[in-house]
Amino acid sequence: MTNRLRGLFAIIISAAAFITPALAQNARVVQQTTQVVVTHRNWHGIDEASVFQPFNASDYDTIAVENFDINGMRLPPAKPETVRAVEAALNEMKPAFIAGLTKKLRHRKSGQPTGRTLVVRARLAKLDPGPQAALYWSGLFYGTVQIQIIGELVDGTSGQLLVRFAQERQSGFGAFGSGTGALFRRTARQLGEDVAKLINEFTR
Repeated sequence: MTNRLRGLFAIIISAAAFITPALAQNARVVQQTTQVVVTHRNWHGIDEASVFQPFNASDYDTIAVENFDINGMRLPPAKPETVRAVEAALNEMKPAFIAGLTKKLRHRKSGQPTGRTLVVRARLAKLDPGPQAALYWSGLFYGTVQIQIIGELVDGTSGQLLVRFAQERQSGFGAFGSGTGALFRRTARQLGEDVAKLINEFTR
């Protein structure tokens, strides 16, 4: 086990630290000093989204995805097979996420360049290769993988938080010659597609 993964698996954190609370209504308004935050649940395919500042995605020339934050990430029990699966997933998450984001994004730039960048930040809250990950290493895999992210859309110039969201995806099947790597890539790609659809809702 690498020092990085040994440290990660040593983390004990309450699930309440990264799982957003359930909402009693589909949308609610919370007054915070001078800022009004509108929180939606199950909104355009996103588990939960809080809008801090309405914006137009077309006002941004580029969209940048930061490296995923893994602090406080919930992990399965530390076994050799799960360690290998998680290490591989961490290396492949961002490219797969960007591929999904690019595929579904309907980004229309304004007429004149603005020099502005919309930043996508995401923290990996849960990364689980499933209880049957060991079967992959013999060439056979049955099970599911789960990824949960807590993310933000941020104005790259001002640092203004625009939207905070939470999304969880899982994928699973049983097949010879396939394994957790393919499932993690597919799940990360689906999460990228979900975030693209969220951004599309702010594109005018």
